[in-house]
Amino acid sequence: MISFVRWLLVLLFIVLSFPFLCVYMLINPIKNRNLHVACRSYSVINKIFSVRVAVNGFDTISTAKPYIYVANHQCNYDVLIVAEALKPGTVIVGKKSLRWLPLVGQLYWLTGSLFIDRNSPRASIQSLRKISKSVVADNTSIWIFPEGTRNKGGDMLPFKAGAFRIAKEMGVGIVPVTISPAVGDIAYNSLRPTEVSIVAHQPIEADEVARMSAKELASYTREIINNMIPVI
Repeated sequence: MISFVRWLLVLLFIVLSFPFLCVYMLINPIKNRNLHVACRSYSVINKIFSVRVAVNGFDTISTAKPYIYVANHQCNYDVLIVAEALKPGTVIVGKKSLRWLPLVGQLYWLTGSLFIDRNSPRASIQSLRKISKSVVADNTSIWIFPEGTRNKGGDMLPFKAGAFRIAKEMGVGIVPVTISPAVGDIAYNSLRPTEVSIVAHQPIEADEVARMSAKELASYTREIINNMIPVI
């Protein structure tokens, strides 16, 4: 019953807020800020589900230059944890199939977020290269889940190298991010709060990125993220 009421409240909130959010994002001239606005709005859903998100390390990340944020990906709820931490001027890279989901696809488009074809490595790299041309010019950071799919609470999957190749080509740094596995234990049908954390680690700056191969970067970044699991 508790779960039903919560999901009903979430549905009502989304349906009522979506038109107003769309209008705002359509007229907002600073398009790479739209995702931050959407995240601030929909982070209310965490309160409905009694999810308390501890955000650490993001306040030390400079907004004066773009970064590629890379994080572990366990379940669909990860996006709402990211919503508590995402900095202005950041967009998310998601799989192409999300484009056709009701509301989700429209939100991705309105927030300036980006799609890549996970099923085709060549198409994925081409998409990321196209993205990179505007990212540095607009001082836009991008957020990627480099596992490519959810690990469903198990061991982290190998990181795909595409994001790291683009970081080298763009000449930007990488911010490793760890999302705690507690996100998979949310008690939807209980009033008991769930404590979850999201941690931004010290950036791998552009000069260090340039010294490593994409494969080495992927392995190094994955190790940093994995070493913080489990976190509260």
